[in-house]
Amino acid sequence: MATQTTSFKQNVLTAICNGAQKYKAVFLNYEYEIYSKAFKTQNSFIISATKSNFLHLTGVNTKLTATQFFDKAVNCTLTENDFDFIKKGQTEKMVKGLVRRKVRFLKDLDKIFCKSTQVEEDFVKNKVFCTFAVSENTFTIGFIAVPNCRPKTLLKGNELKNPHNIDSTRRREKGKEDFEDFI
Repeated sequence: MATQTTSFKQNVLTAICNGAQKYKAVFLNYEYEIYSKAFKTQNSFIISATKSNFLHLTGVNTKLTATQFFDKAVNCTLTENDFDFIKKGQTEKMVKGLVRRKVRFLKDLDKIFCKSTQVEEDFVKNKVFCTFAVSENTFTIGFIAVPNCRPKTLLKGNELKNPHNIDSTRRREKGKEDFEDFI
């Protein structure tokens, strides 16, 4: 009897659907206030993500809107036909490598706010500019302020070049007024 192997695209689909659940629990249900004495432009930043920010963290291409993509992923109705690995100016192999590096960390999004997490303001990696980025050492998430901060990129490893300590992380349920100490 032959064993059936799972394709790369099936593995990516599974990682995206599982990651959407984690993203919802971490970023859609809560807002976070990150404070560091190292921040120069302001004392703290507030992270307030939306459904449409999730797609950036996957690296895949889709004809769906970013919100439709998230909704299908979180409801586990996303299919292999809903995304591909085709991006202008990149080979499919390059895009697959990027996707592979990103989706493996979607299941770990809740680890980004641990005690060892560090921060860097004005984070730049290649052509990606972020207001700030945080890393817990195995992956880095970059955020862009618009005016509250939203996830913009997910990178493998600690990509911070000038890391600083986070002095406090507070969170609140979305819709609530007061932040509470979190870490």
